[in-house]
Amino acid sequence: MITHDGPWLNAGEKLICFGDSITADQKGYVGMLREKLSAQQIAVVNAGRGGDKTPWALTRLEQDVIAQKPQAVSIFLGTNDSAIGRGRWADEPTVPPEAYKTNLKWIVYLCRQAGIRKFSITPPLCRFEGEAWLEYGDIMAPYRLAAREAADEMRTRFVAADSVFADEWARHPGHTGLLLTTDGVHLARKGNDLLVEAMLKAWGMAL
Repeated sequence: MITHDGPWLNAGEKLICFGDSITADQKGYVGMLREKLSAQQIAVVNAGRGGDKTPWALTRLEQDVIAQKPQAVSIFLGTNDSAIGRGRWADEPTVPPEAYKTNLKWIVYLCRQAGIRKFSITPPLCRFEGEAWLEYGDIMAPYRLAAREAADEMRTRFVAADSVFADEWARHPGHTGLLLTTDGVHLARKGNDLLVEAMLKAWGMAL
């Protein structure tokens, strides 16, 4: 894993958070980041869309990211990529881990071609909970690895939030309900707290 020294963001910069419904949540981690980083005069823009997967994200990259001219992009996609083609999304084409990894690399590449220089990749957060766990099972591991590989190959920051979440679940052996989410997928306050902490640590900006 590539290591980076120094803070990732500087005063006066704009950060776009590019993701799915976990990102789009108006009471979620993006709002918490905005609150914490505003004191450093860093603008945080929410570019989350419910149900998004990396193939769809690529179709809106120009409008929602590149056209906004940010200095930095936080990419948090993969929860839906790992689930489609299974369970309630069985009618949708699957996004294999290798395709997911390639799509992440294309997101970074296209943004770099437009002059954006700072990127952070966050993988799926280890596992679903509750009923979603019963429906999908342990399907995220290859996508977590793919996100790590994409970050390494594209030389971006990597937020190891999946490991942070796994450590938290390990503190509650036998827990079968909702520990860090409200519905098995979307984050509860504790989950958002852990995600923000992991992001700021990876960005060299722990507050």
